[in-house]
Amino acid sequence: MSFGKFSKSFHYFHILDTFALWLFSKGELCGYDIIKEYENRSNGKLKPSPALVYPLLLLLTTEGLITETSKGSRGKKFYTITPKGNKKLKERMNSIKKELLYYEDFLKEVFEVQ
Repeated sequence: MSFGKFSKSFHYFHILDTFALWLFSKGELCGYDIIKEYENRSNGKLKPSPALVYPLLLLLTTEGLITETSKGSRGKKFYTITPKGNKKLKERMNSIKKELLYYEDFLKEVFEVQ
């Protein structure tokens, strides 16, 4: 796989929505929780904006991958993953693993790492 092909198929939004699905598979969360988890797990290096996360939640809900489970104080919406979302998560995780293995091979060849 060439780097150009890799960079076109392996993009930030694909990682963000897969990560969000993975988090929802662990329990009920709101949009702010997604932002904080992403920031915490990247040691503060990455913090998706609400302008990216909340449309993503709408998209995942519209696709039937997550469902709104409750509203907290001040109308905060909480979501959890659906069976369809679990299936999509497994597909995406397998796809990402495959792409990362190709990328690993590319780096080993370019940098002559064993």
